[in-house]
Amino acid sequence: MRNRLEPLYERVFSLFLRSKRMSAPDSSAAPIATDDASPRKVLCDLTLPTGDEVTIQDDHFSDRLRCDHPLDLGSAAEAEALGRQLVREAQARDRGRIVTFVPERLASGLAATGFEAEGVMPGFYGGEEDCVAMGFYVNGERGALADEAAVAQVKAILEAKREAEPRPRPPVETCLADPSDAPAVAELLADTFAQYPTPSGDPAYVAEAIAEGIPFRYVAVEGEVVACASADLIPEAATAELTDCATRPDHRGQGYMQAILLDLMDDLAERDYPTAFTLARARIPGVNLAFQRLGFELRGTMPQSCRIGGGIEDMNIWSRPLVPAIQSAQTAA
Repeated sequence: MRNRLEPLYERVFSLFLRSKRMSAPDSSAAPIATDDASPRKVLCDLTLPTGDEVTIQDDHFSDRLRCDHPLDLGSAAEAEALGRQLVREAQARDRGRIVTFVPERLASGLAATGFEAEGVMPGFYGGEEDCVAMGFYVNGERGALADEAAVAQVKAILEAKREAEPRPRPPVETCLADPSDAPAVAELLADTFAQYPTPSGDPAYVAEAIAEGIPFRYVAVEGEVVACASADLIPEAATAELTDCATRPDHRGQGYMQAILLDLMDDLAERDYPTAFTLARARIPGVNLAFQRLGFELRGTMPQSCRIGGGIEDMNIWSRPLVPAIQSAQTAA
């Protein structure tokens, strides 16, 4: 009896997904300043019909549900159960979009429930298994680029400025931050971003992150922090997201960010992290060019993914190997 009911269930579920994706999106959210310590998201435990448990983020700030690296799931069938449960949760919580980062072995199961692949990062998990960024658009317009023309223009600039070799390391000294540097780093981030997915403009938040081992690096000129970035560690995958990139406008073009990111990658290599990645606003040429010049490869684009500043941004996915052996293997592939 179960086998005869499954095709009917699949058709009903497919119609359900189609009806939800036709709804108009509501990406509105109350403004939250960068230095506001209010939580942007709430962590929740989700129990699947299989009995497996995963942790999800209910991200009201960016009107999305997010599920990162459910590494305990091993099969496409378990991933399919996860996909169905995520859709139900997103609908119940009235979220417009779902973001997932999953091992490649789970991608087909999520695809069976309507998730779409938005990018693939090679060797993400310990230098061995790829990570697939997948999205589900509860509100259909969240599956379209917010600024298609600007994103296309940036990609054209990237292609025109592609260089055969990464640029040499600039002669710039960077500093590894300690908790006492948190107020100056937070001030720079607050001045740079009116709204941000994390409260990085709050000195207490930055100090806690540094104390927990998150590497922050900065450049100081005459005692003022003028550029900074961090490496948000994902220990279970042995990788990190390069993020919190900010440079004061009157200090741009000096190679400060390039030096910071190169030193952060060295920090990660010392931890034996084989890869690094970043998510960059797809409509902004400068940040995308910076990562391309550092040897990162564009792996995909996440439409209307997260709120930075006054609206929901399209985000480009970049990654690169840090260990020469991994880099050689990926180049050969």
